[in-house]
Amino acid sequence: MENPTRHFQMMLRRIAMMAKRFDGSPESVNIIHSVVANFDSSILRQFLPNRFSRVVHTMFSSVVPTTTNKESSGIQYADIYKDEFCHVNAFGFAHAGLKIPLHDHPGEHAVMKVFQGAVRIRSFTILEETFDEEYWEQEDGRPRLLVRYEGETVLSGGGSEGRHSAALGPNIGNIHEVVSLEPHTYFCDFFFPPAASCNYYRPPPPSESLHVGQTLRLQQIRSPADFFCDIMEFPQFQKFNLPGE
Repeated sequence: MENPTRHFQMMLRRIAMMAKRFDGSPESVNIIHSVVANFDSSILRQFLPNRFSRVVHTMFSSVVPTTTNKESSGIQYADIYKDEFCHVNAFGFAHAGLKIPLHDHPGEHAVMKVFQGAVRIRSFTILEETFDEEYWEQEDGRPRLLVRYEGETVLSGGGSEGRHSAALGPNIGNIHEVVSLEPHTYFCDFFFPPAASCNYYRPPPPSESLHVGQTLRLQQIRSPADFFCDIMEFPQFQKFNLPGE
């Protein structure tokens, strides 16, 4: 393929320009989602890594090398692009059954694209963003958030059948967990606008005991101590010099 890095860079620049003009409307979300969904997954597969390096905890705070002797987590992470309008990263799972724990993306819209393998996403919609007493409670100084269960979605990067991309909003589906269904699964996330960090939540009952549309409260917790990622080798791009309005 002719210069896959250049193809990827051009797509990211297009996303960055759309994110700069993003107004939060469904039309704006759909346009970005369409660009991401229609980007050739075979180009992204050209960049797949062949080895791990060790890093610490979460993908949303700083990811730094560590010299500990702990074994690899089996989950890889790479920052690809970030400016004040959007943030793009990538994840990889070495084998099936690995999980990114239940978390949110405060105030963000996002599009996720699986370009190899498959994942299952269990998601919850935030029913209220404020700290109104009717919707929020405090437990050990951390809020309990009223949410609605949205069910599970499977995304697959294989072939033309099935879904390979999905979007979330500041409320709809914003709290979610991701589980790999196949070994060597990889996906990219496109966030707009970028948030400084995410929050984690205590896992609710298994999906079998929940029904779509059910309301429940999720307890916010510290970042799980057993969740960390390994550095993934993937192209990284400097901030684009975008034209003004």
